[in-house]
Amino acid sequence: MKLLTKTGLNFISASIFFFFIGSLGGYYFIRFAVNKMFNNELLEAQQQVENQPNSSLTYADVSIDTLQLKITQSQHTFTDTIIQNKSSQKYEFYRKLNYYKPAENNTIRYTIIRSTAPSDLMVMKFTLMLTVFPVIFFLILYLVNRASTRYSLTVFYDTINKLKAFDVNKDNRLDLMTSDIDEFEQLNEVFNAMDKKIKEDYIRLKEYTGNTSHELQTPLAIINAKLDELIQADNLTEEQIKTIAGLIETTNRLSKTNQALIFLAKLDNRVFADAELVNFNELIRKQLENLEPLIEEAGLKVEIISTSQLSSTMNVSLAHTLILNLLKNAIRHNISNGFIKIRFDNNKLQISNSGLPVPYEPEKLFGRFQKNSQHPQSLGIGLSIVKRICDISAISISYEQHDNEHIFELTF
Repeated sequence: MKLLTKTGLNFISASIFFFFIGSLGGYYFIRFAVNKMFNNELLEAQQQVENQPNSSLTYADVSIDTLQLKITQSQHTFTDTIIQNKSSQKYEFYRKLNYYKPAENNTIRYTIIRSTAPSDLMVMKFTLMLTVFPVIFFLILYLVNRASTRYSLTVFYDTINKLKAFDVNKDNRLDLMTSDIDEFEQLNEVFNAMDKKIKEDYIRLKEYTGNTSHELQTPLAIINAKLDELIQADNLTEEQIKTIAGLIETTNRLSKTNQALIFLAKLDNRVFADAELVNFNELIRKQLENLEPLIEEAGLKVEIISTSQLSSTMNVSLAHTLILNLLKNAIRHNISNGFIKIRFDNNKLQISNSGLPVPYEPEKLFGRFQKNSQHPQSLGIGLSIVKRICDISAISISYEQHDNEHIFELTF
């Protein structure tokens, strides 16, 4: 929920609550004042009737009764009552005064009633006024407050949009909008300083990674060359040959790991920016031809199920690496005389293979250096590269395991 919506809802909720309480209090206050006015008029009418028994009242009806009661002092009560109008047959509200006055051996009761219809209309008008005007006032206040808040948040939303478009690889400044609000200005100062610091640290790290990877390749190549020369010597024992062969295999793995890490660094640095339309049907066909010796050696059966042509715009080099790593993964982590199934369906590509169940959760499969104990020769970086390419190319990748079948699905 946006800040503007949240503050608006809070304002409306608080306004409705206090408006309801205020309107209810205003209504009862007006009703109390009107009843008090009627009570005073009824008391004046009672005194007039008592002092001048033959006088008539034009605004009230009076009835006098004698009760067989004996009281010591005068009493009076006020009540609201409903009486049917004889002419219109409608029920109307009245205010009634019962006044009890002691006589010799009995009590005289004066009953005076007066219609409250005119005052009810007045109360209704006042209540309507208390309702309509505050509603209009709160509506205007809300719109003004919303417009003011939206204008004040213009700088905030501009900062958010520029931070979303921020790319550490691009040599440009954030260039945030200035504001007359101190808090936003302080926030902009922090972001500008952060922008400068991040780019400086990123350049240092990029240079360090590139230099380290480059420097490692030279000694590794020298070691491999020396080991190749050494293993060709004539006076080596069988044990020494096995030791040198192990060293050669280790340096080869180290070289491949270094090259894979360099490739991951290039992916993180968005080096592969050029994009063009790639036909994945044709790409997989070519990759299968290149991997045919490995497939035949493992005795695997490859089945391609194609219901449509699949094409997508992305970097060609990344597309080749993506498909190659997925196919190599399907070959390496397969079983003897197993299968590989490739399915094209609209905007989806599915590559599945037979294999032993993985001993860890599927979500950890794309982690770096996540190795399968069944294949210790694996570097554990291939699927990490696949996931990073998918993230860069806006491709959704998922993995499922059904019994002994492993399914990777790409959604373009």
